[in-house]
Amino acid sequence: MATKVLLVSAVLVGLVSLSSCRSLAELSEQKTYSSAPSYGSSPTPTYGTGGGYKPTPTPDYSTTPTPSYGSTPSTPSTPSYGIPEIPKHGFTGSCNYWKSHPDMITAVVGSLGNIGKTFGTACSLIVGKKLENLHDALSNTRTDGVGALLREGAAAYLNSFVNKKFPFTTQQVKDCIIVSITSDGAASAQAGIFKKANEYHY
Repeated sequence: MATKVLLVSAVLVGLVSLSSCRSLAELSEQKTYSSAPSYGSSPTPTYGTGGGYKPTPTPDYSTTPTPSYGSTPSTPSTPSYGIPEIPKHGFTGSCNYWKSHPDMITAVVGSLGNIGKTFGTACSLIVGKKLENLHDALSNTRTDGVGALLREGAAAYLNSFVNKKFPFTTQQVKDCIIVSITSDGAASAQAGIFKKANEYHY
């Protein structure tokens, strides 16, 4: 009887031991598989606290401030000389007026002029290279009739542009100078006529 009990006890202990070993083996096996990476299903990453994908908001460039580099410099205004303001009865400038206002000469004819192109090649040859433009003609200090004709003729030429009521047209002034410049007496006489017209005495 004691032998049977002992035998049953040994069988039971063996079964319990076997069961324990089997449970431990299964547990170990489960632990191994759970720690190994799972290739069947990849975990879905969560972005943010809501559990779903939240895209990064696109920056709003419409509200981006434009960099300021200081105030835009104002464009300097070009001085406008223009034609001298013509009074009610027309403007006529004396030889001294035009000589003192080279900017007005440029405003009227677009440059200081050219003696040869304005009054002809003959005039240019007579007066020489010292007098190249209208301002030179107005400023010349020659005491003869040719010098006087150049001064008063240049003033008359400019006056014919700015005053429609001037006694001579631009072409008439040019023609008178071309004809008169060949003789000192004729040049002096024509200079006197131009002087009167330039000073309102004609």
